[in-house]
Amino acid sequence: MRTNFFQALKRLQSVGAWVINVDFSAGHGLIVSVLLKSQDGENQNSQLPPMVFKGTAQEIDEGILEGLTKPVEQTKMLFANISAYNKGLEEAKAKLVPKHKAEKQAVNTEKQKPAESISDKPKFEDIIKDINALNAACKYAEAVSMVPIVEDYPDKKSEIGKLKADLEWRMKQLTLL
Repeated sequence: MRTNFFQALKRLQSVGAWVINVDFSAGHGLIVSVLLKSQDGENQNSQLPPMVFKGTAQEIDEGILEGLTKPVEQTKMLFANISAYNKGLEEAKAKLVPKHKAEKQAVNTEKQKPAESISDKPKFEDIIKDINALNAACKYAEAVSMVPIVEDYPDKKSEIGKLKADLEWRMKQLTLL
């Protein structure tokens, strides 16, 4: 017996993989399910529901190709649309990343400019008062974190260095107890 079933399937020129399942447990009839999968690796989990044909062997022989033609064409268009969508999404992400980095850098430079131009720095004496209060309360870690940066007060470099060293020494002493 000679059939041309697979030649007819080839003429449909479907995109992707076909999974054809034949179930003989339906008494005198058959249940044939045809599942089309995208070959795109990203869409392997998003499968379409199978097309199911029920009937006798003769009924399925006569109607399966006509029954597959329209759904296969629609599925090809769907796979093409998904592929085009994914390509567009990747291009948009590629364009967005440099813009996002540029925006982030602009925000960082804006944050830095006001910090550099602010001349309303807290007075050194006020900071020292706060540090001395924390020192008296034995809160050395907080006091160390409040020690000003030498670049902010270059004329107080030696005083800042001594204060920081003293507070760190006291903090280490507390951890030994």
